[in-house]
Amino acid sequence: MKTDFVISGGGPVGLMLAIGLAQKDVNVVLVERFPSADNHDNTDSIQTSFDGRVLALSHGSSNVLKELGLWQDLSPYTTKIEHVHVSQKGYLGMTKLHADEANVPALGYSIQSSNLGQVLWEKAKQLENINIMCPATLQTFTQNESTVLVELDVEGNPVQIEAKMIVGADGTGSQVRKVLGLEMQEKSYDAFGVIAQIETEFHPEGWSYERFTEDGPVALLPMHGHFHKAVMVCSTEQVEEIKALDDDAFITRFAEKMGERLGRYVSVSPRMAYPLKETYVPQMVLGRAVLMGNASHTQHPVAAQGLNLGIRDIDEFLSGLLLEVDGLDNLEYLQAYAESRRLDHEKVMGLTDGLIQVFEHTSPVVGHLRGMGLMAMQAVPSLRKRFTSFAMGGNR
Repeated sequence: MKTDFVISGGGPVGLMLAIGLAQKDVNVVLVERFPSADNHDNTDSIQTSFDGRVLALSHGSSNVLKELGLWQDLSPYTTKIEHVHVSQKGYLGMTKLHADEANVPALGYSIQSSNLGQVLWEKAKQLENINIMCPATLQTFTQNESTVLVELDVEGNPVQIEAKMIVGADGTGSQVRKVLGLEMQEKSYDAFGVIAQIETEFHPEGWSYERFTEDGPVALLPMHGHFHKAVMVCSTEQVEEIKALDDDAFITRFAEKMGERLGRYVSVSPRMAYPLKETYVPQMVLGRAVLMGNASHTQHPVAAQGLNLGIRDIDEFLSGLLLEVDGLDNLEYLQAYAESRRLDHEKVMGLTDGLIQVFEHTSPVVGHLRGMGLMAMQAVPSLRKRFTSFAMGGNR
């Protein structure tokens, strides 16, 4: 079998890229190891690339999704984030960001991962030049100057595909990266993110809250109705204790850190906990192979930039890929793409890591300096504008 692209990974980045390429009349084979939910009667019993998390899409990401023709179908599942309140526990100082100050309808949007997956899979299956192989796994591949020979396992059967390029959108444990033998740098924050859905007494009215504590940040992201995505970052030593808390005890612990911003907390869902780490692959392109999304970079969730950075990868890749007739054979383009993305990746990762370092410092002097910084941002529109632009995912 021959195709233009093989994309390993049917998560949000892999699917969005496949859809964008197909819209440019490029032939794509999409390889996903988990069965898609619509092939099964009991979707609760299967594993997919879209879990129960709530994701934050920046304003810039919403513009990319509009260009891909996806936003009309996604928007009914989204909740606008129109205001962001940032503070720190135990010290003075806070700042507020507003969509109307930035002349945008929303700073960002929240969406259930499962709803995002449903829309993306439906769109991908409508496009004739996307050949979906699912469940299937990438075994290995070899490449020469003009082609990539890919070996797959498709439901126990070996399949070979000859492609012009291969993209690894297959997450932090990327098989594409492993076959290429590319080094992955990893930094552990010795912390876990505990996430849940929390219901509050009052409607959020578009407000998102982030509060920094000595144990790590806590956050509330608005969802439908009175519900929010709640995030509590805790140390590795604390995680088992927090996972063992019953609903009332967890709500009490969360309220102690966040405060009752929207009245009392009414209910909480079962919790999920996952380790927080930063990973980075400095060389994201080798020959005709490209790493994208979490296969190339993962960040601490404090600034909600992970998926949004992956969407920027897609946008830049698509915007320049076929400007020339020989676009699919233009390896110089891939190197230019890699250099451009490297600068953006390192900028975002540096800012994200810097936030963690500054706000986790336990010195009271540093705490007061943080408060002064937050107050300065609240008082000086130009500082607030720069921070808002970062939160929105650039100028798109």
